[in-house]
Amino acid sequence: PPPTPIPWPAMWSKLLSSALVPWLALASQEYQCLDSSELFKTRLEIPVAESETATLRTFTVAPMSDHPEDYSYAFKQAFLVLPKRCVLDLGLAPNVGDENGRIEQWMGRLSDLHDETQHKTSSELDDALSSCTCGWGIFLHGSGGFTYDNPRYTIMMAASGYGVLVPDSFADPHSTFRYKTPIPGLSKHLRQLNQKQETLSYWCSNNVYLDSSLCTPAMKKQDALPSYSLCYSSDATSILSHTEQWRQYYERVFYLRKMELDYIVRELPKYIRTAHKVFIAGESEGGMVASRYYHPQLESLLSSGGRIILQWGCQWSYYVSCPENARIGGGKARQSTPVLNMISDKDPFFSNKNGSVSHRVAHGQGGFGATGDEETGNCFAQAQAQGLEHAWVIKDVGAEHHGLTTDTGNMVRTALLSFMSNPRGSNLLTDLGPGTGQLCSDFQSSGRVGGLASCTELGGEPQVSAEVASKCAYTGYKYHVQYHLDGKYEQCAKPRTDTEAQSRLLRGNSIVS
Repeated sequence: PPPTPIPWPAMWSKLLSSALVPWLALASQEYQCLDSSELFKTRLEIPVAESETATLRTFTVAPMSDHPEDYSYAFKQAFLVLPKRCVLDLGLAPNVGDENGRIEQWMGRLSDLHDETQHKTSSELDDALSSCTCGWGIFLHGSGGFTYDNPRYTIMMAASGYGVLVPDSFADPHSTFRYKTPIPGLSKHLRQLNQKQETLSYWCSNNVYLDSSLCTPAMKKQDALPSYSLCYSSDATSILSHTEQWRQYYERVFYLRKMELDYIVRELPKYIRTAHKVFIAGESEGGMVASRYYHPQLESLLSSGGRIILQWGCQWSYYVSCPENARIGGGKARQSTPVLNMISDKDPFFSNKNGSVSHRVAHGQGGFGATGDEETGNCFAQAQAQGLEHAWVIKDVGAEHHGLTTDTGNMVRTALLSFMSNPRGSNLLTDLGPGTGQLCSDFQSSGRVGGLASCTELGGEPQVSAEVASKCAYTGYKYHVQYHLDGKYEQCAKPRTDTEAQSRLLRGNSIVS
């Protein structure tokens, strides 16, 4: 009898996998993963290219501990970003806001929250944080800390009704790996800034660390400032000159963030463990970690929410030592866990464009990384190869830089709201955009729930210079500052009605069960 026809979605996945898997197998034979725990316990020396010794120097990375307690600083000094309902329920004074002219959310470190809610016991605070959000996100900042686009992403999430916990990888003052001095009393500092129109903090490049505290890369030839071994500026020439050492180096960057997360997952607060939805999100370095990190306890929680991977393309590149380590969830992610990936098609680090660091390392002499058809610059092919059932990938054609909020913040805001409110929805890309003026085009179906599309900004107003956007904005960019949002907030993102508030008050006073 004739063979049974394969349904086209299954055929698409089979064809993609058949093309990608042999290439991965060949690459894996040549490039072994340099991520063994024994390697991390050794001292690593990183040379630089001879042509760059005038400005760069050889440096070392100290052995790394394998005890999660040694990485507890990231959680103990974590940032929190809370939605409006939490602000009202906890009696906090709001201190940040989305770019809509309203200061309605709250941002600070965990210690700030405890200082401002001293009238509540730990149990009462847990209960309040469990009931005042639509869910929770664990957001992983990029290689420069909680700066630039990072706070804007989290404020967008909080405006959509979600609490956000942001571990601070720069919080250990005794570390030789990375550190930045925090601004003391952060929540009060932000409240003072956002009381005046001329000092609004939304577009600031840095609101959380002292301006004088720089995480200077150890590879930079200088003696005036403290330098740190896991602060870096990815340099294709140096990577190509000593590929094995640099492959080990970026694995240590991931290991640092992994160990920080291992401690957090072990100590996960009740309000996240019991949340209606849980997401792990990150941008750039944090996007790579959010994509790659796997923990069975966290993976179970993510089934209610998902992964949000920003400014990272899930493909083998200089950022991982082997093709296997580009896999989502380290290859262990549940196929049913939803994924949203957003990255600029011109990303200077991870795009497939000529000139990006990934492209230069992959195509340079002695280089490594995806090339040809496998060099896509986004997570779509990886999601397909792993058979993910709910994977949405946005190729941001409107973003000119690594970060996505300066050029296309409204599109990002709309996509985050759409995905977080309904992670398993079937129309995220086709519905993205107001009315008939769709933001997304060139839609490519995954054959499941999900797909790939090229998307651009919502709102056609001209961009403005940094000086017009804010006195504290990064001067190298133009900014689209007009606020737009297409979509509706969930009911859980809105302030409680009088009836809901009265009912909650009665429950809190133990008058009703």
